[in-house]
Amino acid sequence: MTDRTSLATYCGIAGTIVSLGTITVATIVTSPETFTWQGHALSDMGRYGTPTFPLFNGGLIVGGLLGLPFAWRCWIAGRNAPERVGVVLLATAVVGQIGVGIFFLEHTAVYLETSLHGIAALTVFGIAPFAGWIYGSGAAMAGDGRLAIASVGLGTVHPLVWFGWLLSLGGAAETGAWFAVAEFGAAVAFGGWILVLAITVRDRDDSEPDGPNR
Repeated sequence: MTDRTSLATYCGIAGTIVSLGTITVATIVTSPETFTWQGHALSDMGRYGTPTFPLFNGGLIVGGLLGLPFAWRCWIAGRNAPERVGVVLLATAVVGQIGVGIFFLEHTAVYLETSLHGIAALTVFGIAPFAGWIYGSGAAMAGDGRLAIASVGLGTVHPLVWFGWLLSLGGAAETGAWFAVAEFGAAVAFGGWILVLAITVRDRDDSEPDGPNR
């Protein structure tokens, strides 16, 4: 059991590295016709038929799949109801991430008649901040002040990023200008919270003489 829980903890770290790493690499190797920070969304790199299609979508799917065992690890490590509710929301956001990769832009040209990409993206960006806020409330109840501050703080980055993006538009003719920057900021906030959570759970396991929670 100890080996499984330890492995699941490291899945959280690995999943974040894979997800953010492949997104970053995709922005570097992509062509301006496929993606620019000013004129595109991140998902344009995963559009059907683009050179970065397998890298971008594959990274989201693999990173998300690695995140699911980590969510299980956080569930059994939960110390109260708010922490576990936060974990459920975390898992839901991770499923949304997987969905973004599966239901890539223009997936209707390959399968399904209805596009589910927008729903998947909204699941990630809409639920992730609530996961941090609610989990952080539970961490505060458990007396874990540093984790509570990190969880609530990184959760708050999400609305700040989107609000900042809306302010930046001003009278811009292109309503989607710099949308990818806001997306990437939110993705880093979500991934950063998972990393903090994984490291905290790992350190907590190391400090307990009986090993991980069973």
